[in-house]
Amino acid sequence: MQHLPSTPPTGPSTLPFVVRLAALLAFVLTAVPAAAEEDFFDPAALGMGGAGRIIPVDASVLRLNPASMALKPMYVGGSSYGFYGREKAHTWSSGAADSNTSEFAIGTNYTMRTWEPPFDPSTDLNWFPADIRDEIQDKRTMHRWDVSLAYGLLGRRLNVGLGGRLVNQRYEIRENRTFFSLDAGVTGALTKWLLLAVSAQNMIPTKDSRFPTRLSTGIGIDLDQKWEQPFSVRAEVDVVWDMTSQLKPVTDLHGGVEIRFMRYVALRGGYYGDRKFTDNYVTWGAGFITPKFVVNYGMRVEVGEVDKRLRTDRELSPQRILWNVGFGLKFP
Repeated sequence: MQHLPSTPPTGPSTLPFVVRLAALLAFVLTAVPAAAEEDFFDPAALGMGGAGRIIPVDASVLRLNPASMALKPMYVGGSSYGFYGREKAHTWSSGAADSNTSEFAIGTNYTMRTWEPPFDPSTDLNWFPADIRDEIQDKRTMHRWDVSLAYGLLGRRLNVGLGGRLVNQRYEIRENRTFFSLDAGVTGALTKWLLLAVSAQNMIPTKDSRFPTRLSTGIGIDLDQKWEQPFSVRAEVDVVWDMTSQLKPVTDLHGGVEIRFMRYVALRGGYYGDRKFTDNYVTWGAGFITPKFVVNYGMRVEVGEVDKRLRTDRELSPQRILWNVGFGLKFP
């Protein structure tokens, strides 16, 4: 999923849509950012600040906005591994998507995550023997399976999608839990290079702060119409409303750019603002891309003061870093 349809949409002028979108973005950027605790990004989207809801740079789009799968006919598959020092978290992910057989696209992704958050007796247990506190470890494992469907209308200029996810969470010191939720999205191409999208995640409330109900809108620019181009640019900005993590809806911001040169090399950078901008992240990444396979790396680094240090048993610097590496195969 690397390119967009080269045929521009037809119909009325797109100027009113652009004006309305600009006004909408100006409004939401003055709102309070979201307090979502976790996002699931593969390396390319991570390197672009988590901006992966419009331009399908990697498998993240299956989990963020299923509609964008249908933008371009292609079959892709791949796997990734990530590590987050703040929670001693390891994430393995693997998936595939087919939008080449017809305008009807289907994709699936499996993710397993293991992590060891710091033990807090005031929240994790009602009672425990004081002499065994240092022996208690709240190790956790999550299994997540996503299935996404999309359909391209009007020559893939307008794409609609629906996704479902099944999550199984397993704990050492609390009750295991399994739940199901749904995503939906719409992605449209105003021109051959200008894209807009609206999407919703976890429309069935999960009662889990790591899987909040979210609404998002964004704009993307994709000048990468053909792989043969020696130089191309893609950029995206997503504004995401978190509807359930706090008492009132709040928003966060994802923005990033990818520059590809010499046909094979991609460099990425981005910004991710969260929790009323008390958590601010800069991201970067790189990729080696051919018509048949791709290797990507992405890193997110927390900047500024740390208002809540989760682990006292680890140096602060590694806690600021989340990184991800992955590879993929493409069959145009």
